[in-house]
Formats: sequence, structure tokens, C-alpha cells
Amino acid sequence: MKGAHEVHATRCGTYEPDVLRNHIRDHLGRYPGYGDLKGKRVLLKPNLLSAVEPEAGVTTHPEFLKQVIIELQDRGASCVIGDSPGGAFTRPVLKRAYEMSGFSRVAEETGASLNYNTSSRKVRWEKGRFTKVFEISEYILDADTIISLPKLKTHMLTGLTCATKNMFGAVPGTTKVTYHTRFPEPVEFCKMLHDLAYATGLGLSIVDGIIGMEGSGPRRGEPREVGLIASGTHPEVLDLFLARAVGLDPERLPMLKAAGELDMIDLRQEIRITGDGADFGLDPPFKPAGGWFLISNPPRALRRMVVSASTRKPLILTHRCVGCGVCAKNCAGDAITLKGGKAVIDYGKCIRCYCCHELCPHGSVSLTRSISPIGRAISRSATLLVDKIIR
Repeated sequence: MKGAHEVHATRCGTYEPDVLRNHIRDHLGRYPGYGDLKGKRVLLKPNLLSAVEPEAGVTTHPEFLKQVIIELQDRGASCVIGDSPGGAFTRPVLKRAYEMSGFSRVAEETGASLNYNTSSRKVRWEKGRFTKVFEISEYILDADTIISLPKLKTHMLTGLTCATKNMFGAVPGTTKVTYHTRFPEPVEFCKMLHDLAYATGLGLSIVDGIIGMEGSGPRRGEPREVGLIASGTHPEVLDLFLARAVGLDPERLPMLKAAGELDMIDLRQEIRITGDGADFGLDPPFKPAGGWFLISNPPRALRRMVVSASTRKPLILTHRCVGCGVCAKNCAGDAITLKGGKAVIDYGKCIRCYCCHELCPHGSVSLTRSISPIGRAISRSATLLVDKIIR
């Protein structure tokens, strides 16, 4: 897939409906096949990480979703809104997430459908470069066309969550934990995500980068005004453009490093960019997500050594923890248990996937630096060693 694939980028600093609608019309008009959609069932796959209000900058903005739906309906499409948030994939969980995110209101106002089908099927993707078999939700497989509407955010595990990572929502509920367990190394996990994105049959991605998130994304970071909408048919190329646009080093992002290792892209390649956002550059650049592993994909033994004295580890804030068990149910390393009504982490099992930090609905998981000077010294030395190895 190497080559100067096209990305269309436009500057947009508002969710005002008329302005947004013009941008969406412009983006859809760039790609053949989205003119006449009569009789087509189009799935809109937003970023619906969890039940969070739009102002938090965690999910795709509802007005962004609404204007895409209106434009598609004008072209004859029947639109379905669907995603699989983190945690249990059940009707009550979906209902709450749709309501909190504003997607229920969008469905009411536009007549679009909300997906409540929680069934899934195994799919074999023979073109997979790293992974060939996936468990994929039926709501994805039943669509005629899939348009992904990612949110531009940093990510504690993958470095960047955008066009490629958004399709992890095709995997149903807690089945996601299985993939974290199978692929505990960040770059390997991202290689799986690249294959998954294409296995779903994804057609087009239109990124909500009007308000993004920097720092400890994808949920606990800081909302940041970016003012950009970008679209493309190759998610890894779109991710590369956006990483550059917000000032993140592609070679230090597991998501893009994985694409490079799979020979999908050259991280130094030029991308053909159209639109008034072609020369976009965020100043100051995004604060990256923390995590020593964002440097590279080091050997397993070295990763384990650094993990044991990691500069970032999940910490349960007991005064906030209510013992709901969400973190334990979604722990890929099976490292969290409930004791005395509070979550407890076994750091000997923790693989630093940060699912607990990402999914805790009460903000009870913090990422803290080691308080041990010896631990900090070991971690710092190992990080420098990794850096020398990869360079």
C-alpha cells in the first residue's frame, strides 16, 4: 500500500451546523461512490469510548455525526449509528452511552437507527499481514458501507487513536480484552489493529479534529482546540498525516511504527494532501501520551524489566473506587481483583495496557510515576538502552 495516497484536510474551528455541513459535503465529494447511496445501509462508526458527555472531548461530537448523517440521507442512504464501547456489550450499556454522548438525540432528530445488535461472528481475513482471524460484531458485517468518524486523540498504549484504532470498536465488548492479552506488546497490538481495520471492510474515515485530546488520552487527557477535519480511504495514511499535523513524531508512535514494520507505509513518505488544511501545523504541538514504550517495541525481556520499575503504572485511588469491577473485568493481564470492596492491582501481572485507566467510569485509576529512586533509575537506564538499540 505504499504510495502517495490522498488525504483531504480542511480547517474548521466550530461545530456550528451550517459551517460543519459545508465541510462534510466537501469531504464526501472527494471520494467516488458516495454520490448516489439509494438503497444503501451506511454504518456510521463514531468513537464511543464510553458514556461521556460531548464536552469532555472523549467521543465524536454529536453535531459532527448529525451533519454527516444529514448529508448521507440527502444522497439516499439509510444510516445506522453503531459502536462497541469498552466493557460489557449489552443493550443497557449501549443505551446509556448513546444517551450520554448525545447520539440518541441525533438519532431522534435525523431518523437514523441506533444499533443494539450485540451478536458477533468469526471472520477470516486472508490478506492479513499479521492477524487473519477476528471476532467482529454483526452490526459491522451487515452494513453495505462503513464510514468511520474517529476523534483525534493521543493514546496511552498506541500513542495515537484515530482512523485505525477507531475500528477496534468492531470487536464486541470484553472480547477486546482477549486481543490485549494475545498482543501485550504495543507494536504487535497495533499490527493487529491495522489488519482489523481492513478486515471490517472500512470504506472511508472522516476525522473529528475540531476539538482533539492531548496528554493522557484517550479518556483522561486534556481537550485541545485543533480546528481540523481530515478524511481518507487508507486509515494508516490518514493517521500519519494527522500525527505530523499535531506535531507527534510518527516513529515514536506504536500505531505508525507498526504500519511501517508491516510495509504499509514509509514513515517519511510524502502524502498528497488536498484542501486548505494541507499545510496545517499545530503550535504548540500536542502533548504526547506518557509511557516509556512509546519509544519503540523493545524485546519482551527488556519490556518486562522496565515494566517492573516503570515510570508509569496504574494506581487505584481508593477514595474514589466504588468496587464496581469494571477494571477487573477488562484487565488483559488478569492483574486486578476486588478486595474489601476496592480494586487491587498485582503489578507482577500488570502488562501496562492501561485499560483500567481508560475504562474506569469513576476516575479511580491514576497513572503515577515510581516513587522509588532505584526504580526510576532502572527505568530511565533501560529506556535509554532501548533508544540506542532502535537507532
